[in-house]
Amino acid sequence: MPKAIEHIVAGYVTLKNRQALQEIRDHRRRLLHESRMHAGSWVSVESLTSALQEEINIVDAALERLEDGASSIN
Repeated sequence: MPKAIEHIVAGYVTLKNRQALQEIRDHRRRLLHESRMHAGSWVSVESLTSALQEEINIVDAALERLEDGASSIN
């Protein structure tokens, strides 16, 4: 899955679509929060939480690149 999110994020970075990146990050954060709430249930969510955290890190890095690009223009 990280490769898929990397491609999606790269497309939004190319388009400089910060809002879409923030929406992806917020959605992944909600999913991460919900998965942690079910951590004690009969289903193991460790792999899910690590994958979601990795995707959040990818999106955060892209947002930082956009931020750096915007500040270097000004």
